[in-house]
Amino acid sequence: MSYPVTGQSGWPSYVAPPPPSALPVVDREYHHFWRTPAWRWWRPVLALLAFGFAFLVVQVIVLVVAIAIDASTGRVPLDEFFNDASTGVIKATPVFFLANNVGLAALIPVSLLLGWLVFGQRPRWLSSVVGGIRWAWLARCFLVLLPLWIVYLGFDTWMSYRSAGTLDLKFTSDTWLLVIGILLTTPFQAAGEEYAFRGFISRATSSFFRWPKVGLIVSTIVSSTLFMLAHAAGDAWLNLFYFSFGAIASVMAWRTGGLEAAIAMHVVNNVLSEMLLPFQNIEGMFDRSAGVAGPMVLIGVAVPLVGMGLIEWQARRHHIVRVSAPARDALSAPAQPAPVWGPPPPAWSPVPPAPAPWSPPANTWPPAHDRQGPSPQGDDPRHDVT
Repeated sequence: MSYPVTGQSGWPSYVAPPPPSALPVVDREYHHFWRTPAWRWWRPVLALLAFGFAFLVVQVIVLVVAIAIDASTGRVPLDEFFNDASTGVIKATPVFFLANNVGLAALIPVSLLLGWLVFGQRPRWLSSVVGGIRWAWLARCFLVLLPLWIVYLGFDTWMSYRSAGTLDLKFTSDTWLLVIGILLTTPFQAAGEEYAFRGFISRATSSFFRWPKVGLIVSTIVSSTLFMLAHAAGDAWLNLFYFSFGAIASVMAWRTGGLEAAIAMHVVNNVLSEMLLPFQNIEGMFDRSAGVAGPMVLIGVAVPLVGMGLIEWQARRHHIVRVSAPARDALSAPAQPAPVWGPPPPAWSPVPPAPAPWSPPANTWPPAHDRQGPSPQGDDPRHDVT
């Protein structure tokens, strides 16, 4: 469709309408930020399919590299690895653990780039509704959540020591590799899962629904279920923990307008829970089979709920922005048309030209009605014969 505008010639010319905005033109919450004038039903479908494919490719690449390194160094021969894999239990090694972290951290650029390519929003808009990470707010979230998790994991460690009688801590040849690897990769691994599940998947799912509250409920259920399944746990208590953790993180993103609070909670939880790994045998760290957990997991469900309450308190206190419409001003601004097609101005005018001002004609003496005929010398009275 095109719209007539007045061109420089005064005649109508035609311009194409501006393309629909890829950014919200009315206030949108974080989970509904991809529901814009440019939204089409095929965009979230394509986005989710492309994300699933990219996720599998990245995970296969990094894990194949890790398996090759372990096999070449003799730590885990290939036949032993395949035997373990056939039973559903994979022995973790430092290289395998760090490769898994790197693969999950790679979900950050995957999510940012696919969101840009499919939905047309620059990568910074996936972090928050203001377009980028709010670093001061992220730091505040860390400060609020860190003491809570120190108390929680300290209590959990004490309970483990009380039940087993020992923590079996010792230095090994892999201790420093794990210490450095955890500090460098685990924060990005946790952030990668937030960008993937609370960011990309949640927004893509929510965009199917016109009503924000419906989109919030459905996207929270879908993203939390996928988050739970991605951990491949066979234990019901662990699945409860993973699902509830994902749901709480989704609510945090909704209530704060960004991923900062969810990232802070995930990073604090993972880094602190891995503090003792460099001094332990980590072969069974990926064992999530039935029976490995119990009702104590409910404490792990309650702690993020308390953390969510603290984040809500701080968000209200500091007036954290949770909705925005970046393209609202562009929508209300007057258009600046540029002609793209239209007929050239016609050479004729349907309106007759205005008459010229009257002036007496020259050399008209004597008047025409007094003339007797043409004079060979012309009409000049000086040549008249009387």
